[in-house]
Amino acid sequence: MCTTAHFRSRACGHHWLQITMACYPGLGFNNCDTFDGGAAREESPLVAVDTLCPACLGPGRYDKNTTRMILDIRNRYRWGYGPDKRSFGADCCVM
Repeated sequence: MCTTAHFRSRACGHHWLQITMACYPGLGFNNCDTFDGGAAREESPLVAVDTLCPACLGPGRYDKNTTRMILDIRNRYRWGYGPDKRSFGADCCVM
């Protein structure tokens, strides 16, 4: 299972997810079974950095197999049998 870290830039405020340890050399977001199916995974640790995010550094400056930009973050609680969206349960969103 590939492990990831959730980064937040203090310089530009953007968030991104980056693979910190691949389960096999060359695997990443594009080809690892860990990210297949759209099921929720374990929460990645948040790391604040002072540099710009990969997208702000310029186009083509990062490998999209090992780094993905986070477009939206939703904080909510889930009660049910599993983290998968298709699992039986109910979502509670605090607004």
